[in-house]
Amino acid sequence: MILTTLSNISMNSDQPTWDFTSRELQIISYIQSGNSTKEIAESLNLSAFTIKKHRENIARKIGCSGKSDFRKAVFQFNNNINSRFTH
Repeated sequence: MILTTLSNISMNSDQPTWDFTSRELQIISYIQSGNSTKEIAESLNLSAFTIKKHRENIARKIGCSGKSDFRKAVFQFNNNINSRFTH
């Protein structure tokens, strides 16, 4: 179960934040755009294994288990993450 939803996360310092790296935020953006691990890896010139590790770190930080919880949480992240990164 997701401990808290990503929709509660803000980039503003006056609200709770997760300690996502800029790369993790970028990967969240790619996931929200519907890209697969392989597509993200090719776009960022990284290995699929590296992207998988980033996805695991994101899931650990948001406290979700399973692909369904992960996808649900990532797609609830409505803090204009897509506008911060261009693909």
